[in-house]
Amino acid sequence: MYITSAPHVTPRVPAMANMRSLLGGSDEALVHDPGAEGPEGEGEAAMTMMVLVYAVALGLIIYEKFVKKKTDHDALKADELADVANFKAKLAANKAEGAEHADSALTDIEIRDKLKQAQWTEPNADVVTPEFRSKFIRTASFGALDTMDKGPVRDALYWLSGVSWMKIALFWWVIYCIWVFLLVLSVMGTGFKILGGKDSAKMFDVVDNPISGVMIGILATVLVQSSSTTTSIIISLVGANELSVNSAVFMVMGANIGTSVTNTIVAMGHFNNPDDLRRGFAAATVHDCFNLLSVAVFLPLNWIYPFLEKMTYEMTKDMNGCDEDAGDKCQKTEFLKPYVSPYSKGIANYNKDVSKYVSQNYCMGLCDYSMDSDALTEVSKIVCAQNAAGDNDCSGVHSKYSGTWVSGGKIAKKRVPAFVSTDASGVVSSHYSCPVAAGCDGLTSIYNKTSSTVVLTDGNLAASTTYAVCPKMKNGLCDKRLLKGGIALTEWKMTDAGAGTFLTIWSLGGLCACLFCIVYALQIIIKGGAARVLKKVIGFNPYLNMLVGMGITIMVQSSSITTATLTPIAAVGLITLEEMFPLTLGANIGTTLTGIMGATVATSNPGEAMQVALCHLFFNLFGILLWYPVPAMRNVPLNACRFLGRMTAHPKYGQAFPLVYTATVFLIIPGICYGIAAAATA
Repeated sequence: MYITSAPHVTPRVPAMANMRSLLGGSDEALVHDPGAEGPEGEGEAAMTMMVLVYAVALGLIIYEKFVKKKTDHDALKADELADVANFKAKLAANKAEGAEHADSALTDIEIRDKLKQAQWTEPNADVVTPEFRSKFIRTASFGALDTMDKGPVRDALYWLSGVSWMKIALFWWVIYCIWVFLLVLSVMGTGFKILGGKDSAKMFDVVDNPISGVMIGILATVLVQSSSTTTSIIISLVGANELSVNSAVFMVMGANIGTSVTNTIVAMGHFNNPDDLRRGFAAATVHDCFNLLSVAVFLPLNWIYPFLEKMTYEMTKDMNGCDEDAGDKCQKTEFLKPYVSPYSKGIANYNKDVSKYVSQNYCMGLCDYSMDSDALTEVSKIVCAQNAAGDNDCSGVHSKYSGTWVSGGKIAKKRVPAFVSTDASGVVSSHYSCPVAAGCDGLTSIYNKTSSTVVLTDGNLAASTTYAVCPKMKNGLCDKRLLKGGIALTEWKMTDAGAGTFLTIWSLGGLCACLFCIVYALQIIIKGGAARVLKKVIGFNPYLNMLVGMGITIMVQSSSITTATLTPIAAVGLITLEEMFPLTLGANIGTTLTGIMGATVATSNPGEAMQVALCHLFFNLFGILLWYPVPAMRNVPLNACRFLGRMTAHPKYGQAFPLVYTATVFLIIPGICYGIAAAATA
């Protein structure tokens, strides 16, 4: 920073300049000096924040294992069993007296969960004693006041004597850990995208039926760890006429399932405590069960009759695109992402354009030159053959040709080849890169870009000659690196595979470290009065919980982040599965609203983009209406996830079950279906 002082500019010491400006110097203005060009330091700052959490987590583990007095787990288990036995004995006594309690039908597992919640809401063991308050007030007032005195100063000191400064410090530590947790999830998503970005984009080529669409949506979302990324690719494919809205609907259903893998992974961080793992895994898989059940119902219905597509078409058919030239602001609204993203990108920045080029099949090249309709008509006659009906057959343009390359009987302008050549008999072949060994400079051009006219037509091409067609052809788009910035590229000089592997492993470890620190601190902070307040807020109304889950998701722009943050809280017994369910449903709605905000600024095919976003919204709304309001229907997903939670406590297979379940549901079954679809397409 430096100060400009009229009538001349004089550099000053930054601290003095800021002080003079803040004090209101009328003849001096505060001017920003951006400094020398170079890295902003966000990547280094992000790594430092993550290393700090790693270090604290490691320190706590060492403390718990080697310093703290070891807990007698057998005695603790015996105490838990005794508590359950006492609880059941009280219920039996009430029943014998003719006053049967509603808790009489609870199983041993449900009783343990109820007792765990009761432990959270019990009064704090560290209640301040009157002796301490008296000593604090006398010391702070230099002996002038005591607890028996009255007045505002005494009241303020009395309140301060009861403040737990350790809990305040731990509260801010939890906020910091949540911030790093959001950062870690963003970095983990980047790692998965770099590892599987091109492969996941290639999957979209084999969507030829609803089942393959759902499975590819699951796989693509698991690979990039973001349903928002998958949905944006789907919308871009629809906008480019590479994918129909009907097929996109089924892929969005798959993305809805795939996004729940994150909180399932988070639940596995509670392996050291069987009860916490059971509760956490049940809370995480309630997201899975809801999405799987909704797909099981609405996939066949929408397959028989595409009601989602028909309904949303009527709502979006008159929608106009976002026009920046007309002064429209073509940027979607984001909240926390702009604050997290610079730090994540400072570590590694993902080139999302590459996956779009792969998914839209521009690997052979992209004609980046605008031709008018008449010119495209003439060019199509040259590069395409004519069938018996006299229509253009452009299937010979390229081996990767698909029907979407033609629009209105003419080849799409972005699909126009760079060169055409004729053989000795005058047969035309198309090329997207130079076919001449000596180079293609100076070739005769079929299209005059100055006059925007076709100067050579199909009838006057010379034999054994090569001509230029597209003046501006972009080649090698799919060969670009997925890693395009951040210290992983600029400082560490990593390859794509190396960066993706490192970021994935590093962020998974960071995820566990953040969760460990958050849960450890929450067990100190929330117990007692804070837990009772939280229980009252969450237990007030389940539909209010949906709004809370939706609001949080809109703020963080990801349902995965919302559910992954709530999962450890449910695992330690602070919130119940019944309270977790509506929060998850709200998160599902929130993530669809972020898609709608993105569709409102679409510049190409805005109606179709909004259709896909609205189909996503109505799919979740109809799922909520089906599975939540009626208690009998609500119990279907709840009982399903309770069963999955109990399986983690199986004496023989419990430890392996979460891994087997996650791999089977999110990788093996979708992978097999994708393989079958790819083989059938080939």
